[in-house]
Amino acid sequence: MKKKLPFLLEKISRYFPNIAANIALHFFATPIRTPRPESEKLWHENSKKYFLKNGIAAFEWGNPKGELILLIHGWNGRGTQLASFAQSLVENNFRVVALDGPGHGISPGNKTNPSHYAQFIIDAQLELSPKNKSQAIIAHSFGGGCAVLAASRGLQTKGLILIASPAFYDRVVSFFIASMKLSKKSQSIFFEKVTQLAGISPIELNIGVIGSKLNLPALIVHDQNDNAVDYLSAISIHKTWSQTKLLTTQGLGHRRILKDKVVIEEVTKFIVALDESSSEET
Repeated sequence: MKKKLPFLLEKISRYFPNIAANIALHFFATPIRTPRPESEKLWHENSKKYFLKNGIAAFEWGNPKGELILLIHGWNGRGTQLASFAQSLVENNFRVVALDGPGHGISPGNKTNPSHYAQFIIDAQLELSPKNKSQAIIAHSFGGGCAVLAASRGLQTKGLILIASPAFYDRVVSFFIASMKLSKKSQSIFFEKVTQLAGISPIELNIGVIGSKLNLPALIVHDQNDNAVDYLSAISIHKTWSQTKLLTTQGLGHRRILKDKVVIEEVTKFIVALDESSSEET
């Protein structure tokens, strides 16, 4: 069906642009639940498993009284996809919690959008650490942009780690529109519907610009050979947001970067430094 969808929408959108836009929006806002691979099962088995008040699935490792670090996956991902960061962080006495986002993994829901996803991160932080800021948020791809949006809306954290995250949500929308072969009229309707659904125009969801207005340090991690999110996103965020550091890798792509030893080491150093600088301030 999905392979034939652009061909069908191209024809439908010529005569029924609103219907075509609604069909496209359904697929755009609906993530695909992918099975947990063998590489994540050991982390899953060794985690403390529970659900938050809103049904979001949580997987926890480390000191339950330690500073909280949230692991936020991207589109079509799972919380345990970022679990490779846990061991190093647990060794540094942190409390690490990976979450299955709305409509992902074993969490409830079928659809989500950037504002909805950002609110889920805010709610999780408040529930898991109601009296303190989280130490850091490590977020991948779509989750990275949503984490920055969450920080602009009240998320309490000392720092952000954005791994392979897109800088421009309007380009994500435009790429999808082009792939669906919608007519010009249907494209315009689709863009308006995405804006209404997310409560923010895709053009305004520029991660570097939003981040530059935050008094918050961030580490940007991106591979030059990422074929899912262009490396130019990392450069743009870094240039626009003065409180960022950029870690560039080569040959790791969009997902293997989450398991790379050097990346894990550098991310851990960044997070520990946040803890040390916070101690100095107090």
